[in-house]
Amino acid sequence: MTKEDKKKFYEQFFTPPVIADGMLKLIGAESGDLIDPSCGNGVFLRASLKYKGIKPFGCDIDESHIKDLNRGALKGHLLVGDSLRILLNYKDTFDFSVGNPPFSAQENLITDPHILKLFTLGNGRKSQAMEILFLELFIYILKQGGLFSIILPEGIISTISLQYVRNWLIDNTQIHSIISLPRKIFNGTSSKCVILSGKKMKSDKRDKIFFASCNDISEFQQIVEKISKGKLKDSITVEELAKINDWRPERLSIKDYGTDSWMLLSELVTLRTGFVKYGKERYFNVESKTQDYYQLIVARNFLPTAGLDLRRVVYLIDKNNPSFSEKAVLKKGEILFVRVGIGCCGRVAVFDSDINAQADDWIHIMTPQNGVNPYYVASWIASSYGQWLIKQMSHGVGTISISKSKLSNMRVPRLSNFQEDEIADYFRNAMQKKEVGWQEELDRRFRKYIKNLAVLIPFPTKKSSCPLRQKQDQLAATL
Repeated sequence: MTKEDKKKFYEQFFTPPVIADGMLKLIGAESGDLIDPSCGNGVFLRASLKYKGIKPFGCDIDESHIKDLNRGALKGHLLVGDSLRILLNYKDTFDFSVGNPPFSAQENLITDPHILKLFTLGNGRKSQAMEILFLELFIYILKQGGLFSIILPEGIISTISLQYVRNWLIDNTQIHSIISLPRKIFNGTSSKCVILSGKKMKSDKRDKIFFASCNDISEFQQIVEKISKGKLKDSITVEELAKINDWRPERLSIKDYGTDSWMLLSELVTLRTGFVKYGKERYFNVESKTQDYYQLIVARNFLPTAGLDLRRVVYLIDKNNPSFSEKAVLKKGEILFVRVGIGCCGRVAVFDSDINAQADDWIHIMTPQNGVNPYYVASWIASSYGQWLIKQMSHGVGTISISKSKLSNMRVPRLSNFQEDEIADYFRNAMQKKEVGWQEELDRRFRKYIKNLAVLIPFPTKKSSCPLRQKQDQLAATL
C-alpha cells in the first residue's frame, strides 16, 4: 500500500506544527507523561521534546510512521497497533493526551462488536465513528486530573444525533476550551474541525469554558495565548453549556438571534402516525362515488421535498377494510410528513382537500394548535434550513427513518403573525403553482427575518435542492 493509499484508508490528515505547539500550551504540557494515541508523523511528540520535563509516548496503526519515528529521539517510547485495542491496557496512566485522531468516513465506521463493547460510547451500538471512540480513549488513559487536547470534526459538538456524546463529556470531563478551526487547515481536506481541551475530572457547574473561532492560522497563537492567561473575553459556564445543543463557538457567541423565540415542534402541533395493514390484510377497494371510501395517502403522493399530488396514485379503502383506522383519518389543514424511505423521507405537505382520506404508516400527521398556521410550519420544514435539521435527526443504514420523538424536538422559529403569514402565503401559492426555485426564495425570506440564521443552522454553502435527499442518494448508491 502506498503512502497516499494509507492516508486515504486511515483518513490521515496531518497537523501543522503551529497547531500542535498551541495545543500543548493549552493544557500546560511541560512536565509528566504525555501520549499521542494516533501519533502519525509525530508532530505532537516532536513538539513536546522542547519541554525537558515531558516524557513522550506514541501509538499508531501505521507501522511506517513508527519506524520513521524510532530513528530519532523518540526511540523506545512507541507502539505499533490499533490504539482502540492495545491502549485500553493503560487506564489512568498518563498526565497528558494530545492529538488529531483519524476520522471515520461513513463507509468505514467501527463495527467490530468486541471493540464497541469496551467503550461507553460504543457499547450497545452496531457501529460508531472512530473519532468518538478515540475521544473516549484520550480520556480513559489519563490519570484522574490529567489533561487532554484533541482535534475533532465539528459535528461532534453540533449535530443533534450526537447530543449523547456532549452529555457524556459534561458528565466525565471538565472542559476548558473550544476552538473552531478554519477550513482547509489540514492538507487534503476541507473538513471543519474544532480543538476540544479539558481535564479528566467531574466539572463544577460554575466552571468557565473559553470559546473562540479562529479565522486563519496566524490568529491561532493569539487565541492560545489569551486562553492560557485566562484573558479571552468569550466564555460560558458549564451550567450554561449543558443547556445548549450546539457548542460551535460561532453559535455560542450569538446573543441576539433576530427572532423573539424558537419553539419545539411539539409545542406547535400534536403528532400521530398513520396506519395500514400488510400481507393478506392489505388490499384496496374498487373506486366508488359513495362517501364511504377513503383515499389512502402514501409516500408516492408527495412531490419532491414538499407538496401533494393526490392523483399520482389512488388507493381506496372503506371502513370495513382491515387497513382503516379512525385515528389515521385526516382533517383539512393537517400537516403530513414522510417519516421513512430512501428518496422520500423528509417530504412535507399540508392536507388541503375536502376528500375523505387516511395516511398510511409511512407518514406522521401533525395537527396544528390553535393559532398556528400549518403552512408556516410546513414551510420551515421544507426550507433548506428545516431539511438540514431533519438530516441531523435522521437515522438508519439503508432505510432512513425519523421517529415522532425526534421530530417533536425539531426547533421552529417564531416570528410576528404578519411575518409568519407572509412566508406561509408564499409557500402555499408556490405549491399550488408548482413554482421553480421556490426553496431558494423560501430560504431568502427566512434569512430576511432571522438574524444569523446561516450560523445557527450551517447547512453546506453549495446548496442542493434537498440536503436530506443528498444523504439518501449516497446511501442508496451503496445498497
